[in-house]
Amino acid sequence: MQEVSDAFLLNVAEISATLIGLFLVGIFFYVETGFRRLAQGAPGVVEPYFRAGTRIVLILYALPLGLSLTLVVLGPNWNRVLFALMSVILVAANIDSLARVRAFTRVTGSTVFLMNELVGTAAVLAIVVTPWALGGLHPTREDLTWAILLSLGAGFLSVSTLVLSVFETSRSEGTV
Repeated sequence: MQEVSDAFLLNVAEISATLIGLFLVGIFFYVETGFRRLAQGAPGVVEPYFRAGTRIVLILYALPLGLSLTLVVLGPNWNRVLFALMSVILVAANIDSLARVRAFTRVTGSTVFLMNELVGTAAVLAIVVTPWALGGLHPTREDLTWAILLSLGAGFLSVSTLVLSVFETSRSEGTV
């Protein structure tokens, strides 16, 4: 397995921090206005699902940010503890969003988010299991890098689904 350099990890942390910022801007200023009409029809379903979805994407981007930075400056035991803690938080957030997607799909009639949740759940399982499967109880920084890369990919997939669904919603309402 190829050694993972500090420079690579710091670049990944920079990318992840940038994606967090862009995601927050997108959620609060762009996507929120695109789904305001949906929320008026079912406020008890749409808003909680989007809060859950926002939470999991932020966790997906926070994992590479935090883990990349700690892999550079902290010892391996601290990295493993951080990864285990973030894995628990990620799984809990995934369960929350997965529990809410069924009602959201019923209200919107779109299965895009359901498919995203199913693929995202598989990605969360891969993120959590891969480092432990590769490194056993003592995953190395190379093993943990797989979780970092998978987390970035899963976050990007979720954001892409969200952005493209805004266009789908606008088109079905005749606003595009």
